[in-house]
Amino acid sequence: MAAQFGVNITVDAEAARPISIQSITPIGIAGTAEGIEDGLYYYGSVSAAKKVLEDADAVGSILKAIRAIDEQVVETPVIFSVFTVGANEGETTTACRNAIEAFRRAKAEFDYIPNILIAPEYSHFSAVASTLQAEAERLNAVGVIDLAATSETAAITEAGSFGSRRVLLLNPKVKVWSEDTNDYVYEPLSAYYAGLRAKTDGEWEYGWSDSVSNRVVNGTFGTERPIEFILGETCEADRLRSAHIGTIIRQEGWRLWGEETTDQDAVWQDLTRVRIFDRISEACQKGVLFAIDKRADQLLYAKLSVEELLRALKGANVLVGYDVSWNAAQNTQANITAGKFYLDIRMQNNPIVKTLQLNFIYSDAWSETLLANLG
Repeated sequence: MAAQFGVNITVDAEAARPISIQSITPIGIAGTAEGIEDGLYYYGSVSAAKKVLEDADAVGSILKAIRAIDEQVVETPVIFSVFTVGANEGETTTACRNAIEAFRRAKAEFDYIPNILIAPEYSHFSAVASTLQAEAERLNAVGVIDLAATSETAAITEAGSFGSRRVLLLNPKVKVWSEDTNDYVYEPLSAYYAGLRAKTDGEWEYGWSDSVSNRVVNGTFGTERPIEFILGETCEADRLRSAHIGTIIRQEGWRLWGEETTDQDAVWQDLTRVRIFDRISEACQKGVLFAIDKRADQLLYAKLSVEELLRALKGANVLVGYDVSWNAAQNTQANITAGKFYLDIRMQNNPIVKTLQLNFIYSDAWSETLLANLG
């Protein structure tokens, strides 16, 4: 309370606030771990989770997934939701669905929300896949689903059941080395993708704006069925990708091919664009919270804060351009009186190159040069 006499002071800020975008990608894994009680667990790094599981001899799909993520040489928070396999497929499916839905509690319990949701060995069940999609949409995350199809036709048919910007489909399984059997086995691709995605996100300040398609997936040595890939020709790999199914190709290593969503709208079929808008919008949402429940003049600095972030993103070539303006149609007198304000933020990300056409044309324009060289 200010004094009635003497000199009083106040301290305030009239400036844009710095807005930072998270480059950490928490991974949520729903699966089994014998020896670990059912429930939700959090570890700040992949190596820490791996050690706990191995020390407890917690055999199951979660340990396999952690090892797959670890193969990508990444340290990122992991949240796993353990369930027990039931007496039949129905009970197992229900238990897995409940485990996936438990990720809703992660923010309250650990102050982290998983950004990628996987359920290796179980996501091919239709009901589990549906729950992954629903929870991904609820948490603004990406649900990665392994299709069980053993042929191109079957995979494309299964893909027709999905339609969300938050779903990434993968097929087929990949050949990997098993520490449990000391032999090669085939495992779902989702955990390997999750590790690669998290690694790429953290490689530099704006790694989350890069695609992971056409990158080598560590720890993979083949695929459950051969995937035809011929540069410049229609092939199975391209047909799968056109059907919004990510796959693995052999091209100077085993590489992920495709990172497209199943959304009906072509704008949001690019998962990289979806994640760019996610990261920017989430950062801005937190960054302008200081203006809520303050006088309306603080909105000037909220707008400036957003503009400064977008200016930096344009400078880093994440965005091609942007525009920030107050929405005249929505900012009516009644809304302003109610304390409601609407800010439009338009932006275009630097698009990911999907196709490059090289046109080779014969020309005799250098004939004189040839003759001159002949003396």
